[in-house]
Amino acid sequence: MGKILTVDIGNSNIVVGVWDGESLERTGRIQTRRDYLVKELQYAFTEFGVCGAECAYEGAILSSVVPELNDVCLDALKEITGRRPLLMGPLLDTGIDLSEYAPGSIGMDRIVDVTAAATMYGAPALVCDLGTCTTITVADLGDAHHKGRIIGGMICPGVQLSLNAEAEHTSQLPKLRASEVKELLGKDTSSNMMSGAVVGCGLMLSELAKRLTYEMPELKVVVTGGLGKLVIPWIKCDAKVHYEPDLLLRGLRDIFVANK
Repeated sequence: MGKILTVDIGNSNIVVGVWDGESLERTGRIQTRRDYLVKELQYAFTEFGVCGAECAYEGAILSSVVPELNDVCLDALKEITGRRPLLMGPLLDTGIDLSEYAPGSIGMDRIVDVTAAATMYGAPALVCDLGTCTTITVADLGDAHHKGRIIGGMICPGVQLSLNAEAEHTSQLPKLRASEVKELLGKDTSSNMMSGAVVGCGLMLSELAKRLTYEMPELKVVVTGGLGKLVIPWIKCDAKVHYEPDLLLRGLRDIFVANK
């Protein structure tokens, strides 16, 4: 099988991964802008090592939470790979049962995350994507045709989003960038804010995992997203916790293979 190009358009960043078989060969990240042209995206992707059709791409797959960029990105991927890309959507086989969830009301990125988590670690799983928002998706055991079944979730303000909101909507709180927290309680305003955002997120996930474990003793916690590494030290629970920064790209690769 040739290389597979996987692209995730998020609210803050566009992330690209080049897969060679099951190995993630390289990744790149650019800021999400709503006004990209096809040639701009094509150039941006090639800047961090995505070569053209001469690389013998098997194809590409796109997941997006910014619909206005979909057509531009699909056209750029077709120019690069020489093949029509797949767009993550309800018609693709993900191996995840959505029958317990309201139809059409879950982000494709969350389904992709669960697909990868269930493939790598099995269900039941608590999947936490710590990006612009903190999205939490819970999957129970599947059946003969599914790796897992999504039973519900949560969407919370992300760690950085929370810090931004505090600075923007108060007179005296400073603007901060999310960073490592080593102590539970802060000793000044800045460390209080950082503890509240980072530690608070970890404690919330800890309590959620604890409650879910009562009903699903084999629960695994899978954390992804750029801010995950800051929060993981504060997740304390009986469930095994895994950090997979490239979880969504892995899920896209698995879905591409399943739908080829």
